[in-house]
Amino acid sequence: MSMLPPWLGLLWVLLLLGGLGAWVLQRGLKKQTDTAAGVQETSGKDVQSASLRRIHQQHLADLDSAWAEGRLNAAQHAAARDEVMRHVLADAARMPGTLAATDPVRWVWIALGLVALSGLSYLQLGAQQTWWPVPLSQRVQISANTPDQWAEQTRVWQQATQARPEDAEAWLTLARLHAAQNAHGLAEQALARVLALSPEPDLWIERAQMKALAAGGVYAGEPWQWIQDVLRTQPQHLNALVLAGSAALSEKRLADAQGFWQRALVLVPADSEAAQGLQQALALTLPKDAKGSAEGVQAPGATVAGDARPVIQGEVRVSPALQQHIAAGATLFVYALAEEGSRRPVAIWRGTPTSWPVSFALSDSMGMGAPPLLSSLAQVRLVARISKTGSAQKQEDDWQVELPGVKTGVQGVVLFISGP
Repeated sequence: MSMLPPWLGLLWVLLLLGGLGAWVLQRGLKKQTDTAAGVQETSGKDVQSASLRRIHQQHLADLDSAWAEGRLNAAQHAAARDEVMRHVLADAARMPGTLAATDPVRWVWIALGLVALSGLSYLQLGAQQTWWPVPLSQRVQISANTPDQWAEQTRVWQQATQARPEDAEAWLTLARLHAAQNAHGLAEQALARVLALSPEPDLWIERAQMKALAAGGVYAGEPWQWIQDVLRTQPQHLNALVLAGSAALSEKRLADAQGFWQRALVLVPADSEAAQGLQQALALTLPKDAKGSAEGVQAPGATVAGDARPVIQGEVRVSPALQQHIAAGATLFVYALAEEGSRRPVAIWRGTPTSWPVSFALSDSMGMGAPPLLSSLAQVRLVARISKTGSAQKQEDDWQVELPGVKTGVQGVVLFISGP
C-alpha cells in the first residue's frame, strides 16, 4: 500500500506540459524573429513586386479590351491570357510570399492548447478529493435517528447485501445500522464481510470495538489482537490508541492505558472536545489519592472520573401482564447512550431481578473506559432491556424501552416496560 501519492504524478505531468509549452514557445519566437529579418531583407523588393502586379493587371485589361473590340478572337484571347498568368506565377515564385507570416499562428495555437490542457488537468485533478479517494470508513454515514427508521433501513440494506454480496459499502452501512440498535454481534459479523472486501485499519478498529461490546466489554482475544495489529503498522493511529487504552483499562492495566491515551492526546488539538475526553479518560488511570487533583480537567459540576457516585438514579417498572412472561433468571440491562455520535454505552447497569420495580444507579465507574464519561454529558438516552438469555446483544424477543433527553444528575427517573 506504500505507493507514491497521486498528486506527485500530477506534478510531473504539469511539469512536462510546461516544459513542452516552453520549447514550442521558444521555437515559435525564433521562427518569428527569422521571419521578421527575412521581411526586412526583402522589403526593397516589395516595390518591384507591386510594380509587376500593376503591369500584369494592365496587360490583362488590354487583352480584354482587344477581345471586346474584335481585334482578338476567343482563342487568341485565351492563349494571350494564359501567357500573362504564367508570368504572374513565375514572378510570385521569385518574390517573398505571405505564407511564412502565417507560421507563428501555428505555434501560438499549440501553446494555447497546452496551457488549456494544463488548466483542465488542474481543475480535474487538483482538488484533494479527486486525487486522494475518501476511505470507505468515512464515506458511510447513517441518517436514521429513530428505532423505526433503523429497522426499516436495516431491512433495506439486508436486501442490498443479498443482491450485491461484493458491495463493501452496503455491508458497512448494514453493520453501522446494527451497531445503532446495539446489535453488536451482528455488526461485527457484517464488518467481517466488509474487511474481506476493503481491509482498512479504521474498520479493523471498529470491528474490535463491536466484538468487545458483544462480549460485554471484554477485549481479550481477537479484539485486542486486531488493535495491536493496527498499531504495529500505524503507531500513531488515533482510534487504535484510544481503543487500546480502553482495552488495557478493562484488564486493570492502568499504566498501559495511561500510555496509550497520552500518545493519543498529542495527536488532537489541545482545546478540542477529543482532548477533553482523553483528559477525563486519563483520570481513570490515576491512583485513588490523586483523583482529587484531576478534577480540574473536568467540566464544571462533573463528578470525579471513574467515581462510583451515582450520576443518574431511578427505577424500572413493568406492566402486570408482562410480569407473567418474565422467567426467573432473566437479566435486566439499563444503560445510557450519548444523544449524538457513537451508540457505545457510556454506562451500563445489569441485574437479575426477583421482584418489580427494580432500582438502578448509573455512574462513571460503569463506563467502557473510553470517553465520553456519563458525567461529561448534559443529557443522555436511557435504555432498559429485559433479556431472557442474559446476552449483552439485543435479541428479537427481548423487552425494551428507551427514554431520550434524560438530564444527567437526575434522580427518580422511571423506565416503564409494557411489551417488546
